[in-house]
Amino acid sequence: MRLRPLVVLGTAALLLLTACAPEPAPSPTPSSSATPAPSPSASPTADAVVPPAAAFDVTCDDVAAEMAGLVGEPSTPVEAALSVVSTSNWMPGPMQYAFQRAGGIACSAGDDPQYWEVTIVPDAATVIAGATERGGYYGEQRACEGGRCGFEFRDGDVLLSASITDPTLGGQDVDRVGQARAALASRAAASIHVVEYVESDLVGMPCERFITPQDVAATVGEDVALFTDFGGWSIPSEVYQVVNGSRICYYTSAEGDMGSLRSYLGITTLPAGAWAFESQDGTPVEIAGADAAKTSTGMHGENILDLRVGRDWIRLRTYDNGSGSSDPRPVAEKVVRNLTVGITAPQ
Repeated sequence: MRLRPLVVLGTAALLLLTACAPEPAPSPTPSSSATPAPSPSASPTADAVVPPAAAFDVTCDDVAAEMAGLVGEPSTPVEAALSVVSTSNWMPGPMQYAFQRAGGIACSAGDDPQYWEVTIVPDAATVIAGATERGGYYGEQRACEGGRCGFEFRDGDVLLSASITDPTLGGQDVDRVGQARAALASRAAASIHVVEYVESDLVGMPCERFITPQDVAATVGEDVALFTDFGGWSIPSEVYQVVNGSRICYYTSAEGDMGSLRSYLGITTLPAGAWAFESQDGTPVEIAGADAAKTSTGMHGENILDLRVGRDWIRLRTYDNGSGSSDPRPVAEKVVRNLTVGITAPQ
């Protein structure tokens, strides 16, 4: 079925950040650098659907308790995932769970105008060095101004980042909020330990291995460009794309300026992310070769199809003028076949 085009809200802004940074080589390092990493698991097991353990003894319950004391109870339940409030529209999905894959935690709650997000990740030296190289880390940050607080600092082998939006916050809150964040980081650093790392064939996999631009072009009826290098680097980008070895694959029309490119397909992944796939909402569907699949609709009319292939989670988005009528299943079947059988030679 032909996937009809859509210039999605945020496409131009997203592409303005494209190709600003070199595509990094994946180097998964979820364990503490202070302790030798354990031997990776060599084969899929039932444990692949269990959330990975953090490399320290701080949980989202601990974070939530600290945040309630600072800004009160949130308007939404606390999620063990990155926030999607005021963020890029491609992010919901695998990217939200990148920190757990890296042996860390991500916790968020609330909605506009009051919401917060806290992440803690181990192997801080490696994460900071990689993000600095790619222009995504500018040193320690402790600031509150104009209804927003931002913190980013290292304590031993952990890096804590926090963003809090609340109209009542200002410069007078830096010490109070900062001390609470520092206490969490200190507790995490003091309890650092080795965790098991589950291997995945998705680590570092090029986008063409999922589906080639030529295959997408055959579906949409015009030439297609593939974007894989994204700028606007950050600690979450470093964790998702380098520590995890995940990919952002973005297939658009081949011609046009930033404002007129049409979006056809987006792919994001979470290696060994079957556990996170299971928590996603959606309608179960059958996709040949996949262990499980479910469909849903995104905030901007995107047609979402989540796939579980073995221990891995792959999310596909297709676009159809916001009506949600386009069917991503034929593309999904091609992706699964490419991953499980191999890419068919050009005819």
